[in-house]
Amino acid sequence: MVAKMALLLCFAACLTFGEGSSSWILKSKPRPPVLAGNSSNSSEHNNGWFIEDSEEAEKIDELVEKAVLPVSFGLLVTLILAPAFEKLHISWIPESLVVIVIGMFLGLLLIMVMGSEVLVEQEILHEINAPLLNIAFLPIIIFEGGWSLRWKDFAAQLPYILIFAILGSVTSMAVVAGLVYATGSHHGVTSFRTAFAFGSLIAATDPVATLATYSSLGVEPLLNIIVFGESTVNDAVAIVVFDIMNSDTVFGDGSEMPASEHLAGTIFCGVVQKLVGSVLVGVVVAAVISFALRMVDLHHHSMLQILYIMVSCYFTFAVAESMHFSGIIANLFAGMMMSVYTKPHLSKDNLLLCNFFVKGMATLADTSIFLLVGVDILACTGASLHFSIYTMIFCIIARFVATAFWGIVVNLLKMWHGTQKDIPRDRWFLLSWKQLFMIWHAGLRGGIALMLALLMGDWVDKTDGPGTKQILVNTTLVVIVVFLLLFGGTTTMCLKALGIPMGQEYPDDYLLRDSAFDFTQSCWKALDERFLSPVLIGSSAEHGTTTSSDAPTVGEVLTTSDADHRHAVFHRSKSRAVTRGASQDSRSISLVDQSNYLQS
Repeated sequence: MVAKMALLLCFAACLTFGEGSSSWILKSKPRPPVLAGNSSNSSEHNNGWFIEDSEEAEKIDELVEKAVLPVSFGLLVTLILAPAFEKLHISWIPESLVVIVIGMFLGLLLIMVMGSEVLVEQEILHEINAPLLNIAFLPIIIFEGGWSLRWKDFAAQLPYILIFAILGSVTSMAVVAGLVYATGSHHGVTSFRTAFAFGSLIAATDPVATLATYSSLGVEPLLNIIVFGESTVNDAVAIVVFDIMNSDTVFGDGSEMPASEHLAGTIFCGVVQKLVGSVLVGVVVAAVISFALRMVDLHHHSMLQILYIMVSCYFTFAVAESMHFSGIIANLFAGMMMSVYTKPHLSKDNLLLCNFFVKGMATLADTSIFLLVGVDILACTGASLHFSIYTMIFCIIARFVATAFWGIVVNLLKMWHGTQKDIPRDRWFLLSWKQLFMIWHAGLRGGIALMLALLMGDWVDKTDGPGTKQILVNTTLVVIVVFLLLFGGTTTMCLKALGIPMGQEYPDDYLLRDSAFDFTQSCWKALDERFLSPVLIGSSAEHGTTTSSDAPTVGEVLTTSDADHRHAVFHRSKSRAVTRGASQDSRSISLVDQSNYLQS
């Protein structure tokens, strides 16, 4: 208790210092100088001792003072507090929630500096957040998920993941939309279109805190991959249904609802088209990127190789979005594809560095999203909180209905498959009620739901009255924060109370050996052996998985300080410019230690 109180006091002191330092900087900054020869203004600006800043320079200075300074300070405090909470074993407060609280204090600071009429009433925050989430943060987060995924587990459980992700998401959407529409007289959302659009966006789960806990505790792979796969693939369903409900092309001016048969057909065709198209785009772009990496052969150029892979996620996202597919789904499958066919072109040390940078950038983007959530939540009003209570109750009910019903269906399919293939019962991998409870428990919301809420059109205010769109955005923010505390903070407690296996080692093909995708596996294996691996990877002598004396080591890349030596390490020619001597620092990074860190 004393440690917790000390941490909270330290936290409050850091925030107070940050606010005070920002105010001091704003007050003590010198007044804009003028040209020395300008006699008309010299007496007002220290007799012309300084050169006058241009209007553009003043705007940049104002942006630095009022935005960059507080945001960077918030990120610094976040990165300091994260290991402090881990050291004190405070697992009931998710790190994401700590980031949101810091974002709330940051939002208060911004309102004090810039004024609430600028940030809230003019909706500047929402105008900034939508492109940041969609273009800057989500591509690298989704790519990292595919890049580090245990793809064999994912392939083994893919049919069951699709049941939860597609059918379960549609069930959850329908339940939430129906309950919102049925109780419209109590909260003001009376339009079916608005109710279903909101139901579709709030169905997009993002259990980042739950998956972080699963990873740190080493939760058994079946539960881990079902939760991860369902939360990732259901984003595509939520995005497609939301795009249809948010489209004026489908609904016209909103005065008339399209026929239910036409609407259901449009949703079904849209989900299939966008899901299949996004997967194909991601796979094709990843294949082209992998093939180009093989042809160019960058394994002597460590930094260029890593940057090439990191930039590829934004290229894949842009290609898919420009073709009107989902950049998120395309990035996920591109990351999985590149994980199989690009990693062989990296040496062991380069692969370690690449994993480290990709995970680091994804972590920073994830942290920034929750920081924005904390800033945005300050715009919530009483009407938003009233509707939020209804929404949270509806989401909990809908998640339970979808998980329980489709969990039973999944178990029936697994039993049928095991019986038909004469597989031992312990290899059926049935979902126990404890695992189903944890799947229900993982129904947190995150960046995708917020992004979709910010993209809602002006038709919402025309249909349900002015201010409805803002209420829906604020409700989404409240749901994200409350569910993060309610479910994210109790994940460890529930895992231990239910006795879920943790901390054990499992082989890569643990779930794959008795998969229901036998025919698909054989087809993919034949395609891989005859075409994909020979074209995208080539022989082992061509790429960096072999032990090459020309490839730079982790120690050389990270510790070389001389400019010429850095250039030689990053852009290595055929002859070694830097050699590993016997006198190399014994504190060089251990591959085993770093690999264990990345896995955790």
